Amino acid sequence: MDRKRFDLCAFLPLSAIGADGLVTIIVVLSVILVALLVVLGRLCKRRGDSREEMSREQLLNRQLLDISFLNTIVIDAAGNIRQMNLPCLKELKLQTGEAIGKPATEIFDVRKDKESLLQAIFEKLREGKVSVDLPPSTVVHNLRCHSKFIAQGTFIGTYRRKELIGVVFLFRNIESELTREYILNMALSRTKIFPWFYDMDRSRMVIDSRWFSHLGLPEGDGTLSGEEFAALLHPDDRDIIISALSQQLAGTLNTDVLTYRLLRSDGTWEWFEVQSVYLGRVADTPYRVVGVCQSIQDHKNTEQKLIDARNKAEESDRLKSAFLANMSHEIRTPLNAIVGFSSIIAGMYADLGEQEIKEYASMIEKNSQLLMLLISDILDLAKIESNTMEFRTQPVSLNTLMVEVNQTQGLNIKEGVSLVMELPETDMVILSDSLRLGQVMNNLINNAIKFTPAGSIRFGYKVVGEKEVELFVEDTGIGMTEEVVARIFERFFKGDAFVQGTGLGLAVCKVIVEHFDGKINVKSKVGKGTCFTVRLPVVIGADMSRCSNNLSG
Repeated sequence: MDRKRFDLCAFLPLSAIGADGLVTIIVVLSVILVALLVVLGRLCKRRGDSREEMSREQLLNRQLLDISFLNTIVIDAAGNIRQMNLPCLKELKLQTGEAIGKPATEIFDVRKDKESLLQAIFEKLREGKVSVDLPPSTVVHNLRCHSKFIAQGTFIGTYRRKELIGVVFLFRNIESELTREYILNMALSRTKIFPWFYDMDRSRMVIDSRWFSHLGLPEGDGTLSGEEFAALLHPDDRDIIISALSQQLAGTLNTDVLTYRLLRSDGTWEWFEVQSVYLGRVADTPYRVVGVCQSIQDHKNTEQKLIDARNKAEESDRLKSAFLANMSHEIRTPLNAIVGFSSIIAGMYADLGEQEIKEYASMIEKNSQLLMLLISDILDLAKIESNTMEFRTQPVSLNTLMVEVNQTQGLNIKEGVSLVMELPETDMVILSDSLRLGQVMNNLINNAIKFTPAGSIRFGYKVVGEKEVELFVEDTGIGMTEEVVARIFERFFKGDAFVQGTGLGLAVCKVIVEHFDGKINVKSKVGKGTCFTVRLPVVIGADMSRCSNNLSG
């Protein structure tokens, strides 16, 4: 009975609500339940979508890393490797997953001059440094297979509330680039080729530093403005080069090779050639103009030497032809005199007086000597051409040599011309060939006699310092023009075509003097006279004794 009362009392409120109220309550509860189920379903779906989205994002990140041209290693705050992209695995010769989860210090190291940098870099990142660049010539070392290479790269820290939560190491192998760069630099250093480019943003030419050193110019920041470059160009080349550069900068492609001259720091001009192209275009202008310039001064020098040699050969050929044509006259003149006067003496000897015979005999002797000189010059030329001229080097007393020359030339001197010999008080002995040296002095005096109708001819020698002696022949004759002086030692050249001679005597003198390491020079003024000087090295003291002993041996 009590239980029935309890049950009745428990459900009494429901019975009091009524059937319609109960139905309403049941409907409301059902709606609430369905709403809860919908919300829970949406939450579950959203969580699944989120997980799928995260999975897609991770996949995308991994794909982006794999196609990156940079080797990438992701490291957590504890120093363990979380991720490596495919280029990095290939570069370090690792298999996929081989290094994941392992300490970075067990997989690779970065070293500079055999010193490990990895721990120091992590310390800087933990201290809050955003990134740390690898210093130049840093080596990345694979600790598993002991391979290594020079790399360029950066360690980048990621932070949360200023606390390091991870590190990304981006790097690339630059060994091939450095090798090509070093090889190129070594190749260029042995040449006179200089790369350059035009910086469009700064409107300046950026030129290899060797270019400034080569021209002796201050390098500064290694750049030149258009105006500064134009100031170095030769006035005759400036318009062409600046116009070509302007067209290139405006986008008109020009690959022609241009030549021009640049001003060196010493004030001389040097020939260069240049060629340039542009890299791509931005709107209507090139992105960058690049080129190379090369010094061609050596080629120009060689070219000029060849031109001079050709001109000299042509002139020499012309002079040789004129010489051969003139030789018949030069030789025939003394021969005619010799034959003519000999015939007169032989045919009319009985009718000639003693004075006439002496005069004719003197003319025969004079022309015989002239003929001998002509033949001697021709023979000397042949020896010079075949490089068979003989020299007998021995100690030569200059005083003795000059006295002999004075005795010989005293017979040839004209009336109204005085021959003056000037010698130092102390005799000088040098190593030379007395015959060839006498030939030089006699040739010089013979020339002086030809061109000195009146006045004097001085000759002799003097000591210059301790290592040189200077022989001289000075006259008060008609002198020579600057044009004649410039060519006086050339073969077959005659300053006066109406004066007897082959045009070989002074050329032979030059060869003889240079054989003994000497120098022959001339100074002359028209109407004032001419002075020839010959400077020869002197061997004295113990050196002379040693030379004498060698010669006697």
